Amino acid sequence: MRKLIILFLFAQLNVQAQEIIEEARMSGPRVFLFAEDFYSRAQIKVKEGAYLLKGYNKDSTYVRQYGPDDVHPLYTFRAELMINRTEFDSITFYSNDTIVLRVLRGGEWTEERPYIGELTLRNNLIYIDAIARCSMEDYLAGAVEAEGGLTGRGSYLQAQAVLARTWLMSNEKKHIKDGFHVKDDQSSQAFKGVAHGAYADEVMKAVLSVQDTVALHDGRPIMGFYHSNSGGQTLLPQEVWSQALPYCRKVVDPFSLKGSKVNWTQTHTWEEWNGYWTRSYVDFSKDEWGQFFQNLPSDRLSHWTFGEEKHKLETVRRALKWRSTFVQCEATEVGVIVTGKGFGHGVGMAQQGAMHMAASGFTWQEILDFYFKDLTYDLVNNP
Repeated sequence: MRKLIILFLFAQLNVQAQEIIEEARMSGPRVFLFAEDFYSRAQIKVKEGAYLLKGYNKDSTYVRQYGPDDVHPLYTFRAELMINRTEFDSITFYSNDTIVLRVLRGGEWTEERPYIGELTLRNNLIYIDAIARCSMEDYLAGAVEAEGGLTGRGSYLQAQAVLARTWLMSNEKKHIKDGFHVKDDQSSQAFKGVAHGAYADEVMKAVLSVQDTVALHDGRPIMGFYHSNSGGQTLLPQEVWSQALPYCRKVVDPFSLKGSKVNWTQTHTWEEWNGYWTRSYVDFSKDEWGQFFQNLPSDRLSHWTFGEEKHKLETVRRALKWRSTFVQCEATEVGVIVTGKGFGHGVGMAQQGAMHMAASGFTWQEILDFYFKDLTYDLVNNP
């Protein structure tokens, strides 16, 4: 097939277009967007300012520049990625202003998410892949906001930013063969676009104040675990998963007891309860369960023991959708009442506890040193 080059800019505009690319904030990681599920339609709009649009395939190149005073169209793409009746393998937007993206999933459009810098759509068989790249600061602020930045408490936000940057340092090459560094869901760390909530300015201020700071143990970046609320007692990683880590500590955490997610109750019918435990080869009567519950200590446990078999409560939590594993249970005629404290796996920093530490005047280093041990802090360069 005859090669066709479609260029919509003169040489002078190409210089201006290159300036847009160079000025776009793109020093951070490439992030795979809406990673939790597939989608085959996407909508993009640049809200204001100048931007550059490029489309590529093996036979053609499309280049279009919009100035700040131009009318900015709304682009709707299917998996074929068509522009002006030409199909492209990938399409990239470059802008220093906000680019909003939403995707069609399950017959409904998702909420819009804002990005700044570079946003690429690429064909993936019958689906679309979207990948964003912004500055390191914009990425970290977005991650901090998505993972628990809906507060203006500065030293907590700083602690969360250090953990986010440390996590990225350890995981930035995980998906490099796929053309991006990280995903935007909790298989990496949540990122719902650049920070745009009520405390976005405070989040960015906190990120900039600890810019490129990472937490280390013996010179290596830690796995900076965190969860919502410990219920007053954290756990060690080997109690929840399998690997012991020397910098994780088990602490009594009075700060989490002041959090909004500390107390909860959940009820299971006997059919539901026995359905799970029978599959786990535990076959108790109502009375036997009642006696078992009465014999349990009131401390936070990592597992329940039946004979010689140990069952990790983290596995039970996920299966029965408990908020945490810090539980007391009561057997009744109609089922099991589970009374719990905390929210999440219980390892590392408790976010609500850290928020209350920040409100009490603790620094971000003091917060991290409370939940972890033997840490040092250093600066790293962007990837």
